[in-house]
Amino acid sequence: MHSMLTPRIEINLEKISHNARALRELYGSKGIDVIGVTKAVCGDPSIAKALVKSGIHILADSRIENIRRMRNAGVQAKFLLLRTPHLSQAEAVVKYTDISLNTELSVIERLSTYAVDCDHPHQVVLMVELGDLREGLMPSDLDETIRRVLELESIELIGIGTNLACFGGIKPDEDKMGFLSSIANDVEDTFGLTLKFISGGNSANYNWFMSTKDVGRINNLRLGEAIYLGRETLYRNAIPGLFTDAMTLVAEVIESKIKPSMPYGEVCQDAFGKIPEFEDRGQIRRAILGVGLQDVLVSGLTPRLVIEIIGASSDHVIVDAKNADVRVGNEVEFDVNYGALLSAMTSLYVNKISSDRVNAQEYCEMVEQKYRRHMQRLPAIDIKEDHSPLISLNESGFNLIFEQSIITDYKYMVREAVFDKIGRISRRLDDEDKTLIIRSVWRSFGHQKLLWEERVSSLKTEYPKKQPEEIEELVSYFIAPPSQSMHSTGGAVDALIYDLKEDCVMRFGTNDGFKINLNDKCYPHHPYITPEAKGNRKLLISLFEEEDFAVDIKEYWHFDYGNASWAIEKGNDFAIYGIIEA
Repeated sequence: MHSMLTPRIEINLEKISHNARALRELYGSKGIDVIGVTKAVCGDPSIAKALVKSGIHILADSRIENIRRMRNAGVQAKFLLLRTPHLSQAEAVVKYTDISLNTELSVIERLSTYAVDCDHPHQVVLMVELGDLREGLMPSDLDETIRRVLELESIELIGIGTNLACFGGIKPDEDKMGFLSSIANDVEDTFGLTLKFISGGNSANYNWFMSTKDVGRINNLRLGEAIYLGRETLYRNAIPGLFTDAMTLVAEVIESKIKPSMPYGEVCQDAFGKIPEFEDRGQIRRAILGVGLQDVLVSGLTPRLVIEIIGASSDHVIVDAKNADVRVGNEVEFDVNYGALLSAMTSLYVNKISSDRVNAQEYCEMVEQKYRRHMQRLPAIDIKEDHSPLISLNESGFNLIFEQSIITDYKYMVREAVFDKIGRISRRLDDEDKTLIIRSVWRSFGHQKLLWEERVSSLKTEYPKKQPEEIEELVSYFIAPPSQSMHSTGGAVDALIYDLKEDCVMRFGTNDGFKINLNDKCYPHHPYITPEAKGNRKLLISLFEEEDFAVDIKEYWHFDYGNASWAIEKGNDFAIYGIIEA
């Protein structure tokens, strides 16, 4: 099996779609529409289509090339040019975009000329300077500009807007938004207009929106970073309920050696004209990754392993590996900030892999690599045990079906919070004439050992010529060794669904009733399963994810809550359930 190309940026379209929907609903609660900004992702058509499916109908980009790319890919949206148009690009602006943000009368006059020639009316939003000192008309010049714009043929003035917190870092606050609202009112009164768009800014407007009692006339925001990285942009705080890990940069280890932490010899300038400085840490495990400044803004990378970036050159990132397992050929995952995302997506040398474009082999390789990285991180997760008790689902009174266990008198025990969550899932399925099947929950080390040995025995019979270590490797794909199983925490649940109308276990793509055939099609989002199986998995996974469980990387039926696997998948700093060995 060949490895996937590195460096690469992995794009999780499901997480981007979730963020887009959540932001559209949040801002819509106070009457503000959202425009999806695609410039950081270079107009990637798969991302653009995900935004449109999430209910965003206007896409904005600063580059005509990106807008052309999206149009050619059949993206069904209105397109807005985010950057003030080049005079030299006026014809292309009219041809490829529906709306543009403008500050220069001479440019709008040129747009008018081409709009008339093409018989293609063009809409404009005038940008007003409110202190960030990037683009914008001074408020005192606005009336005269509007007067001239209204005289132009085939140009429709549809709104005003402002941009803050980009160049000067100026905060969009109550005063700034109130001022923009008052400008909108004055314009409408003076010219007898109704402005469709009063665009208050971008992802930096989150704190203003959350704190204000009255959004005034602001009815539009242009969002990029909040959608892709789940953060507001004044302080880079995560927005509650959004994913911050929809974009992942993956780089490969190309050298791993014990070396001194201090270069030796006479120090002069580095490749970029700086005099480097280093901290003396003695001998360290230095790993070199096959990615560099020509690929990505390295200062915008945060490793997900406990390692430290020491420095970078054009083609290399050098890290202090500390205690992490960073052998040659291993892959290292990074979170990206906006600058790193922009540079990686723009780079010709970074492969872009989105979750709808991978074939089965690529998908399986991504899952297996993610699993290896997950297992590397597992021992480092802090556990702040909450000491909640195990409660038997057998005695819950919930409508549940229990799959027969290898252990006689198995009590199907889970932690207290998991017990409550199973109850809610069960009641939701009652409404759909379906019943939750509990396959397995808390397992003692002895129980896990029995499962392991039973599987080893059956595979030895199936593959008599395989060596013992080969058999164990096959078993470990789907059954954890006793000391590593999340089932021993009381926070893991194996589940399927029974359809009462059809009187059968629902089909999930690898099961025949209760029996599951263990192969790579068990990976939760495998592309090569039937539409029925995909729909059934979506139902099962969504029921658990809505209760804050994390679906297992390899098993669509296994869900974690509170334990170390859950902490990694949810991006939490610590787990609340450790091992219970009773």
